[in-house]
Amino acid sequence: MVQSCAAESETTLDNPAWWALSGVDRHLSEGRGKARRYKPAVSPLAAVSDEHDPQAWAEMAELAAGSPVTIVTSSVPDRWAELHALPVIQMVYTEAPDGRLPSMYEFTPLVYADVPDMLALAKETEPGPFARSTIDLGGYRGWRVDGELVCMAGERMHPGNWTEISAVCTAPGYQGRGLAASIVGSLVNDIRAGGRHPFLNVTVENVRARRLYEKLGFKERMQMTVRVLQHSDAATSR
Repeated sequence: MVQSCAAESETTLDNPAWWALSGVDRHLSEGRGKARRYKPAVSPLAAVSDEHDPQAWAEMAELAAGSPVTIVTSSVPDRWAELHALPVIQMVYTEAPDGRLPSMYEFTPLVYADVPDMLALAKETEPGPFARSTIDLGGYRGWRVDGELVCMAGERMHPGNWTEISAVCTAPGYQGRGLAASIVGSLVNDIRAGGRHPFLNVTVENVRARRLYEKLGFKERMQMTVRVLQHSDAATSR
């Protein structure tokens, strides 16, 4: 029987950053009221409680203090300028609840001493925003060859009872060896063992990764756009 995502209302995933920032990840966030963001050293992601609420965007402008914010919205709100837009696909894990994904590798938990190597691998492979304190979001693990970190992944947002798998990356010389499938599988197993539901985001153009995730049991739920926005008052004052 396929696991039903109804076990945890999927509406939480309509605005995952908000529910993460106002819930499980609150200790890693800043802001108040209707606008919150992760601490800059953790992640550039921000969120408003309701993208159609002008007051929420007014609070976000105050929180951003003239700096750009990275946020999921269906459109660009009034008095904000779009600096960049990235279409992504949100995928949820839907396989049988009693099954475990196989892994050909045993991954090592990554700790603060590994952060320089993690930053270097993220810079080389560009899996998405990765900062010096992103590791605080949890679950990070990796694979080393002769001391070199060549594969890693971990957790990012924790909205409701969901956990996002993020920063999945493999050094170019080690791709095609099953590392990505194995590390995602290990995260899926651990997340589900903790009673939570895995999900992830992948760019629309990354067809290869999307096909891999589908083989592992992920299913497309929705498409969304991640935008880098700056309040127009800040943009015009420069």
